[in-house]
Amino acid sequence: MSQFIYGNKPETVIRASARSRARRVNHVLLGSILKVVSTEGDWLEVDSLGKGDSGWVHKDDVRSTPILKTFFVDVGQGDGAIVESPEGIMLVDGGPNSNLFKFMKRRYRRILRSGQQLEIKAMVVSHPDYDHYNGLTAILKDSRFKVGTIYHNGIIRYDDDNLPSGTKFDLGKLRRKNVNGISRPVLTETFDTLSQAKTLVDGGHLAPAFRRFWQAALDAKQDGRLGKAKRITIRDENLPGYAQDDDDKLFVSVLGPLPTKMSGSVEYVAFPDAHDIADADPRPSSSHTRNGHSIVLKLKYGKHTILLGGDLNIPAQQHLMEHYGSDNPFRVDVAKACHHGSSDFHVEFLKKILPQVNVFSSGDNKSFDHPMADAVGAVARHTRGSHPLLFSTELARATSASKTHYGLINLRSNGDVLVMAQMKEQHKNKADIWDSFTVPWPGKFAKEIKESES
Repeated sequence: MSQFIYGNKPETVIRASARSRARRVNHVLLGSILKVVSTEGDWLEVDSLGKGDSGWVHKDDVRSTPILKTFFVDVGQGDGAIVESPEGIMLVDGGPNSNLFKFMKRRYRRILRSGQQLEIKAMVVSHPDYDHYNGLTAILKDSRFKVGTIYHNGIIRYDDDNLPSGTKFDLGKLRRKNVNGISRPVLTETFDTLSQAKTLVDGGHLAPAFRRFWQAALDAKQDGRLGKAKRITIRDENLPGYAQDDDDKLFVSVLGPLPTKMSGSVEYVAFPDAHDIADADPRPSSSHTRNGHSIVLKLKYGKHTILLGGDLNIPAQQHLMEHYGSDNPFRVDVAKACHHGSSDFHVEFLKKILPQVNVFSSGDNKSFDHPMADAVGAVARHTRGSHPLLFSTELARATSASKTHYGLINLRSNGDVLVMAQMKEQHKNKADIWDSFTVPWPGKFAKEIKESES
């Protein structure tokens, strides 16, 4: 038996002694790492590595290999997710603040305190909005973290008050081009590599936070803590290093962004605001263009699938549906709701996703009021199952007179069993702190109802 094992039940019970009816001292979620201290027959004495008291687990309740874990971190008004798999750690966005960075320092404290560098296989910036990339800057600047590749959509963020000469759009140069038989404004200026990022940084025209992010990336490269940067679109089909379609490996498909052509320079349609899409010649919108060309990832692990769609909006969702036509690669088990629960969604796109679980990542920024009531209602309606699940980092956040615990949403899959969980708002009994739900969720009282009807 390995020194380290992993819980293999939705909630693995740790008991006070090697007896099936012994007092429960802790519950750990599917995939939680446990250190083996000793053995007694079919029972293993384990240390739950800071999650509670040590105790005993039955050998049938654990496994020897890690599983897929995804943490939707409460970063406030923004997105920030950590994906752990047998292939390594992937970050998908980082929120606007230090919340993701703080969570990582706590979660990986044993590695960081040991003097080792934490290796992050992939850092994905879905699109260049502050509430998605700014929190990643601190990670790039910390010498304890090492990153393999930064993946981004290639869209530039110039400073509105300091645009390059001849540029009138904060995302770069626009030209009218024929796209699928229609004359449309097209964003023709994008970038790819770290050397191209350096040219942009040195040019002095980037938006301040965007410049700081890429300067931190360049410094990390100089320190030997970053491998490279790569623009990624549907041309790539799969995220490099995650392309093994195997039940025991994480397979990551790239479903967006969609360039105007499948070869040559990468250009994007400049999307209009949703209010203007019915106009004969709608004006391009900076926010809708950068949001609409978010990197869209579909994760597959064993039987289970997850969609991470950034800040897709109505024009973008229409654009993607037109491209894929009768194909539907968007159907998944779990979906991170696009754009924090904005009203800017297309119902037909929701019908294509039709997950069993939706997750909203949002905060208390009252200028947005995310998630919006119509978004909550629509995703709940277009979620499959008799007891569909909806999670929100904002709703999961809990406060008391003495402390705040933030709204972390857990996803765990061993390929056969899928569990979603959040911490109970009050948990006087430290042996049972989780509200966990197996997917598909039959309902808390499904057993009682079945027995009453029999």
